[in-house]
Order: sequence, then structure tokens, then C-alpha cells
Amino acid sequence: MKKHKFTENFLTNEVLDCNRGSRNWLLHTRYVRGEYDKCLELADHLQKYAFNSHRFAHYVKALIFSQTGRLQEALDKFHTSIKIQPQDLEALKEVGNCLYRQGRYQLARDAFLEADKLSKHPDPEIYSGLAMCAENLDDVSHGIEWAKASVQAGGGERAGALLAKLLKENGDEDDALTVYDDVLALNACGADTLAAAGALRLRCGDPRRAFQLLGEALSQQPTQHAAALALAAMMLQHRDVDASLARLKAALTAHPTCVAAHTDLGLALLSKKKYIAALTCLQRAVWAAPLSARAAHDLGLVLLICKRPASAFNRLAAAAAFQPSQPYTVLLIAITLERLGDPRADAAYSKAVSLDPEDALIRINYAARHARAGRCTEAAQEAVLTAQLLRRENNLQLAASLALLMSLLREAGVELSTDAIENTPNSNTPTTRHPDNEDFAADEV
Repeated sequence: MKKHKFTENFLTNEVLDCNRGSRNWLLHTRYVRGEYDKCLELADHLQKYAFNSHRFAHYVKALIFSQTGRLQEALDKFHTSIKIQPQDLEALKEVGNCLYRQGRYQLARDAFLEADKLSKHPDPEIYSGLAMCAENLDDVSHGIEWAKASVQAGGGERAGALLAKLLKENGDEDDALTVYDDVLALNACGADTLAAAGALRLRCGDPRRAFQLLGEALSQQPTQHAAALALAAMMLQHRDVDASLARLKAALTAHPTCVAAHTDLGLALLSKKKYIAALTCLQRAVWAAPLSARAAHDLGLVLLICKRPASAFNRLAAAAAFQPSQPYTVLLIAITLERLGDPRADAAYSKAVSLDPEDALIRINYAARHARAGRCTEAAQEAVLTAQLLRRENNLQLAASLALLMSLLREAGVELSTDAIENTPNSNTPTTRHPDNEDFAADEV
């Protein structure tokens, strides 16, 4: 028999005979080695001899296209592979993954459901794909069910982390913590899972455990920006600004366009009174995310501190447009309007109080506004309400400010009731106030 040897460049080291059986092993070997160019050449050659009906060649070419971001070409090749072998479960799952990456979540869910029908046993990859599609289709409850099915089918770390994420989005933070604990106990988890678990621990008020998890995440992957940002937030809370700056710079090295990193870095530089550098960082954050209410809020705060109330008002007005119900943004707008001499400042103060009447910081600013405007009676009433609130919060800094305000009111001739004076917190009492329970992202201060 005459041998037909391949003489093309893709077979420089392997002298193969087309009639000596399958060459799928060589195609697979080159794919897993990452030799994509040689793999594509070999796939084309096999298609030529198989009259374009070589299923595995179509499948491997589709995988390569998917890996290199050519998603539509990958979908075409996967569909060709399915036409040749309609019961090809792996190709159908890859179709779902490509559709998901294209943002076509409804079609991706249909593909995963079809793959689930073909599967003869519970497949955690299919269930995880269905859970991710449900999450993006705002169907979190069904997503949780699919994620639980994926965990029960042996999905390991990926399925457990996905279930915890969905539970957190659904507001079940305690259940999410339990799932994270189970995942960490049963699997050798990667940096992303450790960072997510640490950030949730930090949000739920367990800084010791959070510090351990975030440290493990950074030991595995020093450029894990979510863990670096969370650790930087902890260090800022403990006023370790230098260590926080080091973490934030590492996070920005890995992700130069990270908005949260620029924002936190600006606040850290502000605490060191480096105002120009802080303004630069916060301006970059606003440029990177022009629709971010938090970035606009923080930039407006720094501009106000730098005695640029007109510029601060523009940024704070933008932040209020994005989040009209944020009381601290409205409070800063009120302070800005007062510094600009705008008569609408009183209305802004009243709006801030109406948004959060139980906040002592807003109340004491409102009392100070009344006092500066000469309305001492109203200032005394607000001071009494602030004293009652501080009895519950026990904030050292606000207690000192309130004591100063009351002393100034007494000097102005305002008679304060004995109950108001007794309700004023002792400024020597240690503070036990926790950070405000705002809707922060996992990697924000």
C-alpha cells in the first residue's frame, strides 16, 4: 500500500499517515499545550480529508475561537459539531457558555436546559450555568435553587461560591456566611473565593476572621484587588494610613482603572492632608465612572474641604441626581449652599433631616445651622434631639461637638432644660459606634 505522508509545516516533527486511524489525540495534545496555530492547521487538514465532517476538529476549533474571544465563530463551529452529532452534550454546554459571555442570557438558559435534558446524570456545570443565567435575568430565587443543585451534584468551590453570592444578593447574609464556611472547609479555595468570603465577613462585623481570609487571598495572589481594597478599608478604619496606601497602590497596579481603588486612595491621601493628590485620584475615579454616585460624592467632599464650594456643588448635585435618597449627600449640599450664601440652604438641611431623622450627625449640623442663622430656640431644640440620639450611639466626636454647641448657646443666653444638659453624653466616654450600615460594594470603604 502506498503511504500518503503529510509534508506540511504543522507536521514537522510527526510523520503521520492519514490512513493510520484517528488523529484526535494529536489535535487534543496541541490544544492543551496551547499551540493554537498548529492546532488550527491540523484541524483544517483533517477537515480536508474528511470532507468537512470531522466532528472533533470542529469542536476543537470552536474551543480555540472561544478562548481567543471570537465568540460568534465559536458558536458556528459548535453548531456544526452538534449537527454532525446531535447528542453532543459538551458542545451544547459550550454553546450555553458562549451565549452567556455574549450577554444573551435567555438563549444561554435555553441551551443549558437542553443540555440538562441530554445529560444522563446531574451535571454541576449545567446547573451553575443555569444559576448564572437566572442571576442576570433578575430571577435570583430560581438561581439559588440551581446553585444548590450544583452544590449537591458535586460542583465544589465554583458552585459553593456562586450559591453564597446569590444568597448575599438576596439578603440572606447569614446563610451566605454558612455556605462560605462549608466551601472553605471542604475545598482548597482560590483567591477570589477567599476575598469574597473575607469581604462578607468584614461587612457582617467579624474583622478578625475577615483579616485572616483576606490575608490568605493575598498570599495566593498578591494582585487580588478585591482583597487588597478590603484590607485597605480595614486599615483606614484603624487609621493605619501608610499600610492602607501600600495596599491601594498594589490594587491599582493590578487594575489601573479600578474606581473603588482610586476613590479609597483619594480618601487616604485626604487623611494625610495631601489635598492635590486626593483631588487627582478622585477626579480619575469620576472620569472612569461618570455615573458613580459615590465617586461624585467623595470628590464633592474633598472640594468642599479645599474651600471650592462652587465646584463641590456641581459634583454633589450630580451625586444627588444619581442617589436622591442619600442623606449625607444632601447634607453636604446644604453646607455648600450655606457657604455660597444661597438661601436654599435651609431647605436642603430640612431635606437631609427628613431623609434620616435618626442620624445624630445630620441633626447636629442642622442645630449648628440654626445657631449660625440666629435661630437659637430652634438650635436648642435640635441640640436636645441630638443629645437623645447620642445616648444610643455614644459617639465621642459628636458628643464633644454637641457639648461645645450647648456651651455657646448658653453663652448666647439660651436656657437649656436640665434634662437636655443631663442627656448630653460625656465626651470622656469611649465610643462604641460602628460604621454606618450603608450599601457599600464589597471592595469599597
